Amino acid sequence: MPERGVLRVLFVNTGILGHASVARLVRRAVEGDAGVEAVHLDLAERLTAGERVLRRLMTLGPRPGSRGGALSAARFRHELHAGVAAARRIAALEARAGAFDVIHFHPQPAAWGSLRRMRATPSIVSIDATQRLASAEAPDRLRRLEYAPNARRDRAVFRRAAAIVATSRWAAADLERGQPGCAGRVRVIPYPVDLARFDAGWVEARRARDPVAPVRFLFVGGDFARKGGPELLRAWREGGFAGRAALTLVTDAPLAPAELPPGVEVVRGVRAYTGAWISLWRAADAFVMPTRGEAFGMVFQEAAAAGLPAVGTALNAVPEIVADGETGILVPPGDAGAVARAMASLLSPALRARMGAEARRRIAASGSIEAYGRRLGALVREVAGAPPSTPAA
Repeated sequence: MPERGVLRVLFVNTGILGHASVARLVRRAVEGDAGVEAVHLDLAERLTAGERVLRRLMTLGPRPGSRGGALSAARFRHELHAGVAAARRIAALEARAGAFDVIHFHPQPAAWGSLRRMRATPSIVSIDATQRLASAEAPDRLRRLEYAPNARRDRAVFRRAAAIVATSRWAAADLERGQPGCAGRVRVIPYPVDLARFDAGWVEARRARDPVAPVRFLFVGGDFARKGGPELLRAWREGGFAGRAALTLVTDAPLAPAELPPGVEVVRGVRAYTGAWISLWRAADAFVMPTRGEAFGMVFQEAAAAGLPAVGTALNAVPEIVADGETGILVPPGDAGAVARAMASLLSPALRARMGAEARRRIAASGSIEAYGRRLGALVREVAGAPPSTPAA
């Protein structure tokens, strides 16, 4: 247990894709904890010339997920690079300011280069999916095999971790099946959502809208195909929604205007948590994303925070966020007809109002940044061997 009262904790994040958003949320969650001196390390920020060269050399070649990438161990090299880069930066930080009491890695490849350090420093490893779960989305056996060396490295990391945070029961259950010895160290702590960006009054404001006006559906997804965009467009056509509803696609996917049916528009270049992004959530009446693959689905949390009912797919961790029949409607993956029927149901103002209000109530009760910070702070103290914090009066 540290002798001083304040724990010095390093939060390491790869900074890629949605992990950069997680890093910002973690930063917010721990900033009010007087018992934690937090240092944040985003591996995608402030790269030196040497680090850029290292990244280029280690990740040269075909991209992960391609057949060429499978043959050249691209996924392993990309994730190993994250671990090596993290280890180098941690060593530099420790050389300047001393050792840390606890290190928090998100996601698990950030710890790949720190196995020796994890023997000396209690470490928390945060995951949103195991390699086995991620490999299930690969289209063929060759590309599924690409995950095998990564899974071996992950197993070593999990064995060294003082605690493992899984963002969903879905991910936790698979980890415990694959490594039963880790079961006692796994905690399920879903990501939080920045509730302050979403006005709770939007729910009532929607009730006052013209009940015969076209219903505004919103889709938000960068990877249009993986997020179920093609199924959504088929559902739109099959359901004959033009005139009764409008669909806004927030994506940078290269969709030609000729591909879009009447009533559908594309909005490009919108960054999360900007004014334009918030305006889209406020203007919407319902959210729809029939995703084919999702490690967690933070966007469904954001829909709930906006007070919107959601149409999602009954896979992975999505049912842990969207309660079928209560806060939204779950459909089978790839079923455009089911998507169309779900959207048709949400043409009902009463159903939208009921589900949207319940979605907001639930996420406000369970998904706040403050609640996440309390749970994470308690876990940090637990692995450090420090006494629990005393709640403020």
